[in-house]
Amino acid sequence: MQSKNRGRSIARWTFVLWLIFTQFVSYDQLSAQVVSDFPEYYEASVYEPQLDSLRALYGKNLSFKFKKKLELATLLALSHYPELQQRKVKIVIRDVNGEPVEASFSPFNFIKPRKKKVYKIIIQEGSFMERLSLNKQVAALGHEMAHFVQYEQRGYMGTLFTLLGYVMSDKKRIRFEKAADKMAIDHGLGPQLLDFAFYTSDQEIKQYMDAQGYE
Repeated sequence: MQSKNRGRSIARWTFVLWLIFTQFVSYDQLSAQVVSDFPEYYEASVYEPQLDSLRALYGKNLSFKFKKKLELATLLALSHYPELQQRKVKIVIRDVNGEPVEASFSPFNFIKPRKKKVYKIIIQEGSFMERLSLNKQVAALGHEMAHFVQYEQRGYMGTLFTLLGYVMSDKKRIRFEKAADKMAIDHGLGPQLLDFAFYTSDQEIKQYMDAQGYE
């Protein structure tokens, strides 16, 4: 038992040091080999004691509407996205029809400067999202956050046409979703997507990780 506790303690401090390191290194400087430095699995018993530290590092621009749930998974997913940590991210949990979890954004984002954009993740209350393991929750939320990066890269017109294609064409929708999975993998979430992914098969994930040189 002592050996097991010691192992967990080492894992916790290693992760905390990694979080501190990423605060001083921009995403552009994080090379492919750094992607593998993220944990391969998020175990609730290991990361729940780090919640206060994660709040201090990543919770400044994070807010919740209606209910405060999945905070730990959200903070862990956000730790993979340095370019989103200065954006306002809102978790909305409510009884709605539609997907169990989906990315959204303020309609005024298109006229706001980047640092004032508001991105939303809408989670259906009582859906399976709340019953998933922490690692699977991080995978699902990390996928949705990848859409935020896609929106920023595409700009106003690009996002508009992307959303039109998403609604009108199943092929374009799947292509867009798989591109988000690749984006998440590029941000160190490959092992989590192997545990839980909606659109990309394990074989496709492994092939992409091998092609990019991710372990």
